[in-house]
Amino acid sequence: MKTLILFYSRTGTTETVADALAAELDATVARISCRKYDGGWFRYLLAGYDSVKGRLPKIEVPDLDFRSFDRIILGTPIWTSYPALPMRAFLSGKPDLPDHMSLFLTFGGHSPPEKAEEFLSDLLPGKLEARLNISQKAVDAGQISGPVAEFVRKLGDTH
Repeated sequence: MKTLILFYSRTGTTETVADALAAELDATVARISCRKYDGGWFRYLLAGYDSVKGRLPKIEVPDLDFRSFDRIILGTPIWTSYPALPMRAFLSGKPDLPDHMSLFLTFGGHSPPEKAEEFLSDLLPGKLEARLNISQKAVDAGQISGPVAEFVRKLGDTH
């Protein structure tokens, strides 16, 4: 299957997982950018505040025909129990996405991923094929190969 991994990453944690998945799936990788939250502590606090308020930022999305991919895997960190605002902004634009969608979330430990999964599922046109939740601690320790392999196996089981 022709696969796209579309992600947002403020600190690089989510990008690390996206790159690992791309290597396993021979997938195209594309990044959603949002300059508003780039930088240090103030931007981190602003991101959390805006997340709680639901203030969607201006984003930059690669110019791709999403329908040209058989499958898209979305990746985003969790902020204040919600998916990161740039991913929410992307999905609020109602992009034309394929039927085969999967999701991976990265989190710091204080925000359980289930609420963010449910939130994103409600924004997608269909049911998620596979889900991966991976902690920042696991990414920082280089302990992602097992969860990534299991996620890839689940993707294989869906087709």
